[in-house]
Amino acid sequence: MTTYRTDGMSRRGFLAGTASITALGMLGLGTAACGSSAGAGKTTARIGWVEPKTGRLAAAYKPIYVGARLALEDLKANGGLLGQAVQVMEEDDKGSPASQPAVAQRLIREEPTFVVGPTGSSQVLASVTALARAKLIQSAWGGAELLGDGDRFPYHYQLVYNTTQQARVAARFLHEVRGLRKIGIIVENSEFGTSIRDAVIATLRDSYSARPVAVEVFEVDASDMTPFVRNLERAGVDGLGLFTGQPQATILILRAMAASDFHPVIVSHDLNYIEALGEFPRALLDGFFGTTYRGLTYTGEEEPSAEVRALVERIDKHPDTAGLGYSAVTSPYYDYMMLMAKVIEETKSLEPAKLKAALDQVDGYQGVRAKVSFTAKRHSGIADEDITVGTLMSAKEPQSLGGVLRRRADGM
Repeated sequence: MTTYRTDGMSRRGFLAGTASITALGMLGLGTAACGSSAGAGKTTARIGWVEPKTGRLAAAYKPIYVGARLALEDLKANGGLLGQAVQVMEEDDKGSPASQPAVAQRLIREEPTFVVGPTGSSQVLASVTALARAKLIQSAWGGAELLGDGDRFPYHYQLVYNTTQQARVAARFLHEVRGLRKIGIIVENSEFGTSIRDAVIATLRDSYSARPVAVEVFEVDASDMTPFVRNLERAGVDGLGLFTGQPQATILILRAMAASDFHPVIVSHDLNYIEALGEFPRALLDGFFGTTYRGLTYTGEEEPSAEVRALVERIDKHPDTAGLGYSAVTSPYYDYMMLMAKVIEETKSLEPAKLKAALDQVDGYQGVRAKVSFTAKRHSGIADEDITVGTLMSAKEPQSLGGVLRRRADGM
């Protein structure tokens, strides 16, 4: 475990606020925000931080935590939390679900005010299950719909769109906007892959009385995607949902498609790694789209907000971004950290029960990526209208601000 502190300044300095915080808007908190003291006598906020520092996902996931590190900079500049320095306790989960019980045990002993991470639906499910008994406030990057179930996981808050929302948008784009009827699915064998596969199938069935013509599932460490791609091609797939959190898997799938001159319209989970895709035919890449946040897209008439542009500028300058600004800006952790700072300051408490009561009443909090709302039962905080589809190749356009933002797909 790595532990460090931000510098504490006067509480007045924090409440005065900076543009990066005030731009996110005020919370809609009710009577739950009337607490006046920190829980259990604690006066220093302690942040549990779960990130893969080692293992095969360490480099790919590092940019995902850039927003959280920028949020720490904002907290430091504005006096910490409740006028005290913030203590950060970093845990290496190695990007593995199997590591989560041991990581959770260490975090429970440290008694953090709230927890950031982990990342990846399988890791998140293992983590929130292990942390549930300690009633620790947590937000992690996992898209499985069940992670936003406030009854099942009352202390976990999902600040990303879930797999059902993602499936609805992807299916609408392929079926309605592009008019495609031979829709296929290829997913990784993981909690995320299973969840979104089932959600796409259900959406096609319930909304369009349709079914996929092919469904392929690959292991996360698969080294050859040719058999899966051949099955999709044999089925005549013209529209494909490609959902994986493994960057190399996307490369291998596209490589197999390029080898057989198979160019379906693709809606993906990710619009990153543009430089790594330079080997592929333009026809393949021009048909590559991905789900994203509406606030992170632009059109001929609409531009991203000043707050988005300011955050993108900071992301571009951060050494951990390493060319993966899209991962950094779509990550939930900046919005989560700023939301927690606001809740703590308004409740004047570090007690998890009071923070939970306030979070359950958040209504329309303006994050950088999207508005966030929760109820006691619904902990999936992103609204359907804030989810859209962007184009991959717009990362080469100047409006993308260095490849971080995306052009919204026509018809969306």
